[in-house]
Amino acid sequence: MSGKPSRSPVAAGSRAARSASGSSRRPVTYDFRRPDKFSKDHIRSIQSIHETFDRYVSNHLSAQVRSAVHVELVQLEQTTLGDYLDRLPAQTVLCLAELEPLVGRVLLQIDFGIASRIIDRMLGGAGEERPSFTSSTVTEIELLLLQDLGNGIFGELVNAWEQVVKLQHSRCEVVLSAQQLQGMLPSEIVLLVRHEVRLFDARGELTVILPASTLEPIMPRLNARVLFANPRRTASSESIADLAAQLQEVSLRLRVEIGRTALTVAELLELDVGDILLLQAPVDCPLPVFVEEEPCFLAFPGRRGRSFAVRIAGLYADECQSVPTTAV
Repeated sequence: MSGKPSRSPVAAGSRAARSASGSSRRPVTYDFRRPDKFSKDHIRSIQSIHETFDRYVSNHLSAQVRSAVHVELVQLEQTTLGDYLDRLPAQTVLCLAELEPLVGRVLLQIDFGIASRIIDRMLGGAGEERPSFTSSTVTEIELLLLQDLGNGIFGELVNAWEQVVKLQHSRCEVVLSAQQLQGMLPSEIVLLVRHEVRLFDARGELTVILPASTLEPIMPRLNARVLFANPRRTASSESIADLAAQLQEVSLRLRVEIGRTALTVAELLELDVGDILLLQAPVDCPLPVFVEEEPCFLAFPGRRGRSFAVRIAGLYADECQSVPTTAV
């Protein structure tokens, strides 16, 4: 026998595998001062939850402003709360609320331009961006509307997370600057879930800030196996009643069409005060009532007090629809 020990085939194979893998893989930078709290499985699950949140909050905001609002998930980023707050503009809207039974607070950040347009619309305006306001210049009405806006968005966030855990949000607190934020550590690891909001002709961001310490008790449930094992619940009676109550507040435009006729350009130019137009509508046929330009009812004209009025006779019927195309 030789005095030199022979190399084990297993050891030689492992060294070869390590050298082969080392040549194909590059080292990944890791900051030990900021350890990752959210795994890839956690992030995929949260992404799925917030895609559902996009649909919920789009419908909610559309009802608030009575116009189409599009919300879309664009990015998930893991960072510290201090780094995120340092990047925020001086003028912004931050909403804070607790999600019981979780411990800690979750933040919502809404771009000032988007928030001010929503507030202007809620106040009866056209949805234009309002002048900048701070904690010293904001009115009590504007602050209450911002709180209502935050509470509504938190409500939709709770609904989206219901497939993982049942939560109850507290009434939110609103601050208008990152410097006013208190009670949260700048070194806290958070997950930023950024959503793009398209409202009228404006674009902005809605960011949900999820602290790792707040989500830690439910981290084991944030995986695809558990998430998709819990089918989404059907709408509860409370949510249906709440939706019906919101729909009852929506204003609709109604109009009654007396009749139609067809004129040539020459006849139109010769019209004068006192002329009579013959409408192609029988006097005994009820008039169509349009709701948002859709025919819905039939009614007979009349008077109530000193005002013109119509009495609903039934639902719209095709046989009473007139043929001419020019309305008067």
